Amino acid sequence: MKEHRILRGGIFLLVLIGIFFLVIPGWAKEEKFPKKPITFIIPMEPGSSMDRAGRPLAELMQKELGQPLMIVNKPGAAGTIGLRDIHGAKPDGYTIGIANTVHYAKLIGLVPFDHHDMTVIGVPSGGVPAVICFADRPWKSVQEFIEFAKKQPGEVKAATTSRGAYWWLATKAFEKAAGVRMNVLAQPGGGAMVVTQVAGGHVDVGFCGLPESRSQVQAGKLRLLAVFGRQRVPGYDQVPTLIESGCNVEVLGIMSLVAPKGLPKMEYDILTSSFEKAVKSPTFHETMAQMGALAVGMVSTEALKFMDEQANVLVPLLKEAGMIKSP
Repeated sequence: MKEHRILRGGIFLLVLIGIFFLVIPGWAKEEKFPKKPITFIIPMEPGSSMDRAGRPLAELMQKELGQPLMIVNKPGAAGTIGLRDIHGAKPDGYTIGIANTVHYAKLIGLVPFDHHDMTVIGVPSGGVPAVICFADRPWKSVQEFIEFAKKQPGEVKAATTSRGAYWWLATKAFEKAAGVRMNVLAQPGGGAMVVTQVAGGHVDVGFCGLPESRSQVQAGKLRLLAVFGRQRVPGYDQVPTLIESGCNVEVLGIMSLVAPKGLPKMEYDILTSSFEKAVKSPTFHETMAQMGALAVGMVSTEALKFMDEQANVLVPLLKEAGMIKSP
């Protein structure tokens, strides 16, 4: 009898162990991230450079993650309204987003944190700002525009993005390098609003990213006078750089993909892996080239170091504009 009880007890234990190992894979599957849609914040309006670059990135990432990335546009305050929402979200991987000012917004007092106070997943791309004008304006080159502006100091109307945002900094850098003084009209959102002002004939020139102006340029309503940077942009080979035109200025608007600080390792690894696959794919590179953006594709610590470097590039511009705030 005793042997029978031992045998029955052993069989019962084996059954329990079998059930345990059958159930464990199910539990593991249940716990795998992500289990629901992820909120993907873009802190600029639909149609802006950030929006046009962020959406294809989200689409590629969600294919890897197996869950939708739900786009939420939150423009305003040089991109810091949406940035604050990302920073303040629960660090569970279900809120991520694009940032373009996080590496210098603290320097100018817009937010009390910077990229070191967030989880940096990577830097997908960079935007190249351009000088645009309405197609019926008399100047055919940026040199002609500069000569015109010099004769009318403070009268030429220039539309750009909100004060402190990238294209605003590019506009101020252009003024200094070209030796002109314009009536700079900062718009409440991103480059799409700049294009609207220029295309409507409300201003003389605009400073925005190439993606926002692309459709209006192709339609013949806007003229590209020059692009910032040291090299001509693929697909825009006919447009000279400001440096070629004798205006020594270079500003590149970078985008980063960030999440709240304290993201758990599993969530971080999964998001980083999907991001890396997305930005290194031929589809992403082709999309960025078609937009007139630069595919950067830096991940993790490499991206963090690059953001540090870019912040140092912007410090002189911010000081010149009197925007650096004391700690």
